[in-house]
Amino acid sequence: MKANTVHTTVPNYSSERRNFIKTASVGLLAMSIPGFPNIFEREKLGIVVHSYGKRWHSSYQSSLYPGFKNASELLNHCHKIGAGGIQVGVKDWSTDFSKKIRDQREKFGMYLEGSIGMPRKEIDLLGFEKQLILAKEAGVKVLRTVSLGPRRYEALHTEEDFIAFKTEATRMLAKVAPILSKHKIKLAIENHKDWRSDELVHLVKNISSEWIGVTLDFGNSIALMELPEHTLQLLAPYVFTTHVKDMAVAPYEKGFLLSEVPLGKGCLALKQIVDTCKKHNPSITFNLEMITRNPLQIPCLTPDYWTTLQQVTASELAKMLTWVNSRKERLPYINALEPEALLAKEEYNVRTSLSYSNENFNL
Repeated sequence: MKANTVHTTVPNYSSERRNFIKTASVGLLAMSIPGFPNIFEREKLGIVVHSYGKRWHSSYQSSLYPGFKNASELLNHCHKIGAGGIQVGVKDWSTDFSKKIRDQREKFGMYLEGSIGMPRKEIDLLGFEKQLILAKEAGVKVLRTVSLGPRRYEALHTEEDFIAFKTEATRMLAKVAPILSKHKIKLAIENHKDWRSDELVHLVKNISSEWIGVTLDFGNSIALMELPEHTLQLLAPYVFTTHVKDMAVAPYEKGFLLSEVPLGKGCLALKQIVDTCKKHNPSITFNLEMITRNPLQIPCLTPDYWTTLQQVTASELAKMLTWVNSRKERLPYINALEPEALLAKEEYNVRTSLSYSNENFNL
């Protein structure tokens, strides 16, 4: 594409949940009043399926927070809470399901983005194209993908491992490019704790296809020793879609902890990121990826972390650790929550983030 101290106590969420239920009830009542102004008429923040990781295909039975069996159920819920669209996996869709969700999306006036797995071998290309066709028939214009899947510093243990990954990822992306061009649908590669931003830019520029760009995740690249403003500067010119999130960080003995938090509760300059993305791509969509989980460990003070990141300088590490130590946000811990409380917390995180977006982002 061409450029266009660690907190170990579990927070008490009871007061948050009471406030959330009260706020949500008032909001639903207000919107039921005839003539009440629709604050969601402008373009709105969408929802990535991973924001509902606890409810997606959940076997836990809850009357308040039922699980979502498929994209249609997720879309219906996101419509009810005022989201603008969803980004969801397209694997195993049928022709009938594609038509169903297209009609549903059009009825709701929402957008639909897909998430698709990259083919690993030539034999996978046919299945990739089939998924792409069904996604397009449903109204999908952009498909988000990842190159590696697991985190680089956990999956790749030698420089040779990384070179092999890079070679195969580049080769298969070149195979995919003509399929994207044929069907006129965009593929957006995420900075998924696999590529550093300069590497991802090189990958995209090397293929040089108008149909291949970037899914900018606002926080992922922190895990690879990139300050958020650096990631934004490099990736914004190639962005097709986004994973909107706020992040909190804190030191621990092997490096630092990294966690998603509701929008406005973390350390990212969200408005600046949003405005910069819009500047480079006025038609971009913004999709909330608020994953409710314990903080991730970034073990940047251990030798194994560095086996594929030897190009990162001591200065970059020092800047990252200085930045981490300067932050005061509280990190969330969910392991003590019962299933129902965990589902309530997930819903709270999504709804409060949507509210923050409506109040602070001029989308």
